[in-house]
Amino acid sequence: MEKEIESDPELVQPDKNSSSYNFKANNFQALAAASYPKRKGVILVTKDGKFGSLVGHAGIIYSETSTVESFPEKGVKTYDNDWNKKYKTVYAVTTKGTTVAQDAKAADRAYAHKGKPYNWEFTNINTTKKFYCSQLVYEAYKYTTSLNLNHGGGIVFPIDLVNSSHTYIIYTKGV
Repeated sequence: MEKEIESDPELVQPDKNSSSYNFKANNFQALAAASYPKRKGVILVTKDGKFGSLVGHAGIIYSETSTVESFPEKGVKTYDNDWNKKYKTVYAVTTKGTTVAQDAKAADRAYAHKGKPYNWEFTNINTTKKFYCSQLVYEAYKYTTSLNLNHGGGIVFPIDLVNSSHTYIIYTKGV
């Protein structure tokens, strides 16, 4: 069964550090145009990948110019923050009820796992010895904020980070 976005991707909200940020649960206001985020702690998800929209890929912004991600051949590393150029589809989400500083701590937590190998045991979401992409983001937020971003439980799919009741979309491309 293919997992899809459960929220309306056309409903893009202002980011926390935006002057128009005034998030209230169930009181969304669509933005006319959102720009690609560069804020530390923003979660990135794409449906692009070997298995299409079923799996995709996830990462977390570490700085204006870098992200923290995990790939099978390389494990946890930093990469250029250029998802808006690299992928056809991009969701950028942030968490409800956290501060910009707390989001930055989640990014620091993910960064602290640099050099760890890829986790091929997708059901083992609680290990901190190895990580697959969305598990890395899930663990960083769970450890630093106690938020469980795993929508539906079980394997943490990248799209679960978008569908979580604890996140909202601040940017989309090609969705």
